[in-house]
Amino acid sequence: MPGRPFRIMSRPTIREVLPDDAVGLSVLMGELGYPVTPEILWSRIERMSSPSNSTFVAEVEGCIAGFAGCSALAIYESDLPTCWIMALSVASRFRRRGVGRALLEAVELWCAERGLPDIRLHSGDARGEAHLFYEACGFSRAGFRFKKSLPASGAGA
Repeated sequence: MPGRPFRIMSRPTIREVLPDDAVGLSVLMGELGYPVTPEILWSRIERMSSPSNSTFVAEVEGCIAGFAGCSALAIYESDLPTCWIMALSVASRFRRRGVGRALLEAVELWCAERGLPDIRLHSGDARGEAHLFYEACGFSRAGFRFKKSLPASGAGA
């Protein structure tokens, strides 16, 4: 019995974020478990706009397939800043097709251009497939993440 026909996906195009991407990126943030409106997400991206931050968008055949946001940060343990990947999301229908790797390659190139020797990221305990992906891309586990949410302050009141 002949197998199902399949279509080879074209290699993702990686580019810097544009205002028109806000809707697609807000959907991807929702897939990560962080629902946000396009307007609020775009305001966050604009607030982070600086030479020390970048947001990369992966497009496949005109569709937003994923994105990665990164930042260069000064750290205490080194004289050199490090890169922090603040978010990386690939739409579920584009996973396991090279989109995440293409985004990480863009981040690595961005780091190389800025002399950033290390890349760090957080990934929640429940994201086992993401952990395997990062390890397959050369990342190693380097500790635990701890979080504490503080009560809302009266700042600005």
